[in-house]
Amino acid sequence: MSQATSEPAGVERVPCPLCKGLQDEPWAEENGFHCVRCRGCGLLFVNPRPRAESIDQGVQLGVHTVESTALHVVGARSAWKIPMFKKVLSDMFPEFSQGDRPVRWLDVGAGFGELLESLKDVVPAGSVCEGIEPMIPKAEDCRRRGLAVRTSYLADVKERYDIVSIIDVFSHVPDFAAFLAEIKGVLHSRGEVFIKTGNGADIGPRGVLPDPLTLPDHLVFGGREHLRRFLDEAGFDMVSMSAHRMDGFRHTVRNVVKKLVGKPVCLGLPYTSPARVLYIRARLRAAS
Repeated sequence: MSQATSEPAGVERVPCPLCKGLQDEPWAEENGFHCVRCRGCGLLFVNPRPRAESIDQGVQLGVHTVESTALHVVGARSAWKIPMFKKVLSDMFPEFSQGDRPVRWLDVGAGFGELLESLKDVVPAGSVCEGIEPMIPKAEDCRRRGLAVRTSYLADVKERYDIVSIIDVFSHVPDFAAFLAEIKGVLHSRGEVFIKTGNGADIGPRGVLPDPLTLPDHLVFGGREHLRRFLDEAGFDMVSMSAHRMDGFRHTVRNVVKKLVGKPVCLGLPYTSPARVLYIRARLRAAS
């Protein structure tokens, strides 16, 4: 499929966000939008996608207009994530348990603050953990519960941090290379980025990914090597990467319930899907 010269109002055809290739092939369809696979690098992305102003509106309000109906994506706080994050953070930042120096941590796209809640019991004493969240209902909910979360974008941040986390943010970002450049702008020298995302582009056909794609709220789906390439080209060195199953028994039961209420999930037996949750820790490369 080659790049078209024009598209319907409200959407635009784009090159691959990673390799900038113009050739792609169909992979999946949901909510009237198409997710395609780049023939050059294999990245999955929505094409054509909503224009920037529509993406921004959806990010702020948590509502996307899809085929004249409203797709609500605000969601709700998930308390079960907090012990999970504590375990992952303890494994991936073992120096924290050794009384390392305090850190300044910024959680970008803080959501309902589950990561910030877990950080309080993991980071060294004296650390400062803050968040930014552009979706107004989520940021307001965080502040009601006493979390230091501002309603803003990364471009508005003036402070510097040791670590920036982006939890389930990658798929929402139309230009991840530019986003990483913004992250570098708020990091101290040799600062780090901590990423949680899926491996959608690694798994083959759509049918083996159990969860809904939630198009067009999600715009891009990468895999291990795509994330490595994005980070390397932005000047980050990989510190560690871990992969975790996402199709356990509890997850499968939740998907059965979603299927019963009409959600676009793909059902399968527990512990059979190649889909994984990826956690990545990367550090800014030393200047040569």
